[in-house]
Amino acid sequence: MKDPFGSSLLVSSSNVALKPLQRVFHKTTASYKFLWFLAILDLVKEAPQDAGPLRLSISMICARMVAKSWIPTQRFKLSFGRWDQITAIIEALKNPENDFPFDPRYKEPEALRVLEDFAIAQPEKFRKIIFSPLARYVPYRFLSVWFPKAVDSFKEAIAFNSKKNPYYFPENDLSFIEISTEWRKYFLENYALLKDFTYWNFADFLQTRNTAVPGLVKKFELPESRISLETQRKFWAPFLTSSRLARDIYGNQLDLNNFALDHFLPWTFVVHNQIWNLTPMDRRLNSSKNDQIPQDTYIRPLALQHKNLVRYHFSKDRKRSEDFFAEYENFLGVEIADFVSASDAQVIELFQEHLDPLQQTALNMGFPLWQ
Repeated sequence: MKDPFGSSLLVSSSNVALKPLQRVFHKTTASYKFLWFLAILDLVKEAPQDAGPLRLSISMICARMVAKSWIPTQRFKLSFGRWDQITAIIEALKNPENDFPFDPRYKEPEALRVLEDFAIAQPEKFRKIIFSPLARYVPYRFLSVWFPKAVDSFKEAIAFNSKKNPYYFPENDLSFIEISTEWRKYFLENYALLKDFTYWNFADFLQTRNTAVPGLVKKFELPESRISLETQRKFWAPFLTSSRLARDIYGNQLDLNNFALDHFLPWTFVVHNQIWNLTPMDRRLNSSKNDQIPQDTYIRPLALQHKNLVRYHFSKDRKRSEDFFAEYENFLGVEIADFVSASDAQVIELFQEHLDPLQQTALNMGFPLWQ
């Protein structure tokens, strides 16, 4: 994945050493550098906006690192790598013996709150499970590109403790970091750009660990609200009325006056609302299906339903349907006219060819099969 930011991202500051920051994520083999920097950026932004240096607790940075991993790993089921420390930490938090109120549905602020509560209520367990694995390496390894030579331990890194680095260790230990006035100002003024820079590199790191997973760059944070499906409903409505469709593709009764548009492959997997992945369904069943993956036997009725939907609009309002037709063309790799003229068997084969690998990827990631 080519870096769109290039070497010109971090420029125009004579007060801080930016060239090392451009290399900070090169050859990164674990998630912790990305999460560490994202946590620091958020804490800088949230701090009272005075002009002096900013001191941050390393324990609280570590808690935020885990909170920032919650959405990608628990909601979107991305893998950070089998041996990644964050992966091991989350698995430990799932263990009932550790008395952590684990819930994969937490949003980031909720995860952060329970992690901070855990640090207060169970300080020894917090230190063992979260602080020690993360604080052992990441605070000094993140700074390694600013050091004049390689170091193998925190003790060696202290020799290069300097306010010219993005942060330094004011107590010469792992209790706190302190960000100088100059770096604090730079982080604050360039917060959005630095966050995008980090997420882009993080997505590049995750690509090799989540092959064939769609929409990686959209899976770091939940959107504040999901985009409405009203436009897609208007596309479906006249076809449903005309065809008097009585049942959905799963064989259940369909109320044409009160239906939901189901994401055949869950939104948390595809992170889009493209028309080829939508199908009308009873509202209550749609809620119970949630993030589960339908069995592959349902690809056949899905394909035939979409064939009839496209044929309807191709004959009735071809011009107004161009945007939706483009979604079919991009996904299936055929011109819409060829799709319309294809036989049932050809359409089923097309859908199976493109949906089967996505289904299998989702199941491999841990999305459950819908029975």
